Order: sequence, then structure tokens, then C-alpha cells
Amino acid sequence: MRIPEHILEYAVSTLKKLIATPTVNPPGEHYEECARLLEKELRSLGFETELVRIPEEYLDKYYPYAPAHHGNPRIIVLGRLGSGKPVLHFNGHYDVVPPGTGWSRDPFKPVEENGRLYGRGATDMKGGIAATLAAFKLLMEEGFKPRGVLEAAFVPDEEAGGVGTRYLVEKGGVKPDYVVIGEPTTSGCVTIGHKGLARGIVRVFGKQVHGSIPWLGENAFLKAASLALEFMRFYEPVLKSRRTSAPVKYPEGAHPTINLGGLAESTSKKDNVVPGEFVFSFDRRIIPEEDPEEVVKEMQSYLEKAARSVGARYEFRVLSLVPPSLTPVDSEIVAIARTCVREVLEMEPSVYMTFGRNDAVFYVRMAGSKAINYGPGVEGAAHTPDEYTTIDELAKVVGVYVCMIRRVLG
Repeated sequence: MRIPEHILEYAVSTLKKLIATPTVNPPGEHYEECARLLEKELRSLGFETELVRIPEEYLDKYYPYAPAHHGNPRIIVLGRLGSGKPVLHFNGHYDVVPPGTGWSRDPFKPVEENGRLYGRGATDMKGGIAATLAAFKLLMEEGFKPRGVLEAAFVPDEEAGGVGTRYLVEKGGVKPDYVVIGEPTTSGCVTIGHKGLARGIVRVFGKQVHGSIPWLGENAFLKAASLALEFMRFYEPVLKSRRTSAPVKYPEGAHPTINLGGLAESTSKKDNVVPGEFVFSFDRRIIPEEDPEEVVKEMQSYLEKAARSVGARYEFRVLSLVPPSLTPVDSEIVAIARTCVREVLEMEPSVYMTFGRNDAVFYVRMAGSKAINYGPGVEGAAHTPDEYTTIDELAKVVGVYVCMIRRVLG
């Protein structure tokens, strides 16, 4: 389908407004400003709207950068149109990661150039929010009346573990039948789930002494290195022996994986000190066929085996445990998404499970929803300097969204 020019202009202008609102997380700047902008847009399209403020005590518990959230209110924008069943729910997060260095332009002054729109959040994922609103606008101008409920939630803190969506589903009573999250899959791809994760630290103990007399101490760094290598010698064959049945983009990603040492530091932080403690991180990705709690127990078991082998004293701490999420390939929302990509874009979409976490897990695990990710963007542009999306991507996804809404609620 061809998107009317004024609808595409609306998508671009909306995205520019969103980029120009620097909702950087952490700490969560300009959230209220962005939330009110989005609520105004939904109201102008005829939606009943609600601003949901996340309580401080909830953030104290779940926001990983606490107390940085203090003084920066967290607001969810919820919009509804229609009544009854089914409920088709669109989700988009309005927070962005810090811009970092290496930009050739101001990250929060959107620039349109040669069919591209540059700015932090253009791909991840303010582009998805703009496409959602543009699809709604096109349908409302046609006089569309949903057979059921068309719902939208624009949330904060996806870039901090999904606190916004978690609160909405856990405490807000939102339980849609179908969910479309506008994460930047690109217009030719539908994702149906993600691996879970167990993240934390291993603290290894030695004996701290002056660097000139190392024979009187016990170097915790060397002990940690031995422990990590021995652990991987035992554990890597276990991971390679397992494989998910879910479709994946890269064959290596079919296995559960672990990454050690993304964070690694001596607590002495001094080169002329034999470190008495050394900390290294672990990031274990969990396939849908595994149980997260059992994965933690298994890791502890292999770590203990490795510690006995090398004579290490250690402490093991899990800091984050997120279950995997998977919507069946043959579910109705996946079938509708595939059909609409075929009809609108005249191509067969790829369908797979992603390796990184997204907010679908809260809908699937807590609300029993069938959830997919599908949204505009440029592969590899998220979180990078000179992040951009293309006008063509926005247009394509607006068309697919319109098709999906008509098929579910028409």
C-alpha cells in the first residue's frame, strides 16, 4: 500500500520532536516532557489517555541505576480506543541510551539528509513510536472503528531492564491478547522472542600485600584467572551440547552462551599492591528450553567444581535473572504479521528469536499475551554515533501496522 504523503510527513515530524526531547537513561531526563507530548498526540487521534506514574519505591527496587531516578519522574502513557475483545496493544519505549562520543552532528538536533533521519533514538526506538502514531492517524482519518480495543503504551526505562513495561503489566492490570513492540527489527523481520539471562559477579579472595613482596600474599587476580579458565573448561561443552528449537538468525546463537569478564577489576586498584580481591562478571544467556533457576544452580555447581580444582575461595552473586520469552511461530499474531509484510512489502519476512532481552517477556510471562517485535530501523545503528533511520523504513512499517490493525480489529 502507498502511504499518503501527509501521513509520512506526520511520522517524520513526530520523530523529529521525539529525538529533540533528550530522554537519556540513566538518569531519565525529560521523561515527563516526552510523556506529555505523546499523550497529546494520542488524544488528538481520539484515544482515551492516562498518565501512569511509577512509584518511587518500585523504582528503588527495580531500577538498576537507583538512586539516579530520584527527581526524574517515570511516566507511562497509556491510550485506548474501542471496547471488548480482542485487545491489540502497541508498545514503544521513549528512553534512549546516552549519546556517547564520535558524533559528527548534535545527537538531539534531528537532521534529515538524503532519505535518512539522524539523531539518538531514530532507530532505537523512537522511530517505532512515530510509525505507530502515523498508522493510528491514517486509520482515524479513514473513520476506522475497532472491533475490540486498539491500545498503546509508551514506556520509560526499557534501556534499564524494562522497568516501565514491567510496572504496567505487573501493577497496571494491562493484559492484551496481542502485543506489537516497535523495536527496530527492520521492516523485513519479525521477532518472536528472546533468550533469558542470568547476570552477576564472582568475587575471588586472596591475600593483599605490598607489590614488592608478592610471595607473602595470594594474588586474587591470578586465582580468578585460573578459576575462570577452569570453569569454562568444564562448562563450555555443556553449553554446546544444548540447542533451542526456536528459529535464530545465526546458528551459533542456537546454543546457550556465557560471557565472562565484561566487568573485571581488582578492589585494590593499585599497581604496586598484590590484590586481595578480584571481581569478574558473568552474563549467561538462557534458551527457552532451560529453566532460569536451574541454570543458576548449575552454574554454582560447575563453579564449585572449578574452585576445588584450582584451590580458589570465592563468592557468587546473581544480580539479574530474566526468563526467556517465546511466542509460537504458528500463533495468530505471527501469522498476521507475516501476511501483512507479504501483502504490503511484497517480500517474505524472516522470523526468529533474538539474543538480547526486550519487553515482550513481561507480556508473555505475566499477562499471557502473544507478543512480537516488529519496527523500523537500520540494522547496526542502535546505540551508535550518528544513529539514523530511513524515511523508507518508516513508510514501510506504517503500512504493515495499518494492515495488522485492520486484520485484527477490522
